[in-house]
Amino acid sequence: MAQFNEAFLDASAYRPPTKWQARTSNLMVWLTALILLTAGWFFKDWMMTQFRYLALAEGEPAIPYPAQWRLEAAEGLALRVLDPNSQSAFPPREEVAIYPLPGGPAINAWPEFRRSRLNAYHEIERTLTTLPDGRQALSLTYSFVAETDASPTPIVVAAHDLVFVAHYGQSDNLIVMTLAADVNEWKNEWPFFQKILNQVGVETQKSDGELK
Repeated sequence: MAQFNEAFLDASAYRPPTKWQARTSNLMVWLTALILLTAGWFFKDWMMTQFRYLALAEGEPAIPYPAQWRLEAAEGLALRVLDPNSQSAFPPREEVAIYPLPGGPAINAWPEFRRSRLNAYHEIERTLTTLPDGRQALSLTYSFVAETDASPTPIVVAAHDLVFVAHYGQSDNLIVMTLAADVNEWKNEWPFFQKILNQVGVETQKSDGELK
C-alpha cells in the first residue's frame, strides 16, 4: 500500500526553491502589497473629492458638502455634517445657516453679528469676493471658544464663513456656509476646506492654512 506522500507527492522530485526564487517570491509579495496600498490611497483621495449638494432654489448656487461626512441634526441650521473619522472633541465640520434679510444681518454687518454671538470671538481676516455668477460674497476667517460635551474644557475653534444673498423659499435670504475645526487641526484641515470652497467658485488665498 502506497504511503500518503507517495500517492500525492513525488518526494524524490521535490527541490527547494533557490535563493533567487525565494527572493523573487518575496519581492512579488511586497509588490502586491504596495499596489494594494497605492490603490487604497487613490480611493481615499477620490472619496475626499466627492460631494453632495444642498439645493437652495432654481438658478441659485448649490452648497457642496463632503459625501462621506456624517449628517447631524442641529437646531437653526439647514445643514451640519461632521468628519466621521476625526478623534477630536470638536470634529471638523461644515454648517449652513439661512437667515431672513428683513431684520437680519446683512453681508457687511455679519462680522459684528458673529462677534455678538460667539464667546471670545477674534476676527482674523475678512475679504469681499465675487462668485462665478457675479454676486458679491463675504469671506470671514475667525476663531472663538466653544464648549462641547465631548471635552471637559472649552475648545478654541477656527472657522471660515462664506456669506452671500440668495433666493430660498419665497424670498431672498442670507446664506452662511461655515467650515470649522479645532484650531490645532486647522492647518491640516484647510486644504480640504479649500476644495469645498472651490466647488462654490471661491479661490482662497492662504493655501498654507496658517492663522495670521
